[in-house]
Amino acid sequence: MFPYPFKIFEEELPEDFCKHVLALAESAQNEEASVYVEGFSEYQKETRNNKVAWLNNPDIIELLQIYTMKANEDCNWNFDIGVYETPQLSTYAEGQFYDWHVDTGVEQDYDTVVRKLTITINLNDSYEGGNFQIERWGSPKIKKRYISVKGMKRTGSILVFPSFLHHRVTPVIKGYKKSLTCWFRGPQFR
Repeated sequence: MFPYPFKIFEEELPEDFCKHVLALAESAQNEEASVYVEGFSEYQKETRNNKVAWLNNPDIIELLQIYTMKANEDCNWNFDIGVYETPQLSTYAEGQFYDWHVDTGVEQDYDTVVRKLTITINLNDSYEGGNFQIERWGSPKIKKRYISVKGMKRTGSILVFPSFLHHRVTPVIKGYKKSLTCWFRGPQFR
């Protein structure tokens, strides 16, 4: 896992499954994506420019949980997780992106669990650009601080990583990129 602490399952899910998820998303309400800043969600087009919808489907959530738990075990993270958030379908049109960010820090003071693992599924491959990039472990002086996860350009590929790692989606050059993301939570790290 060193120096890139993530688990990828390349082309794991069949295209028919991905099409099914996209069909479910057609009936979901799309909205402008926001970012979480100091306790509030706000729109920052310079940081995140895409649409999202929420898919609260028990079968999909169960599948996401299976892959998240497998990655947690395979990578020896052994994070104490058990709570999930509603999965988010993200759509990126030409020119849209999500700049460097972490998935943690969205918790409220009253939350007893925090985001620990992020899972994302690439639902299509009919686009250019839209690379998923993730930061590597190590010193800030490392010259090559991140990589593009090439396997995440393929339909049905799954990526699981610790939610506190910096990552981004580069601008889409052509077509539409569609992905499904979910966050798994557990008690505070000790």
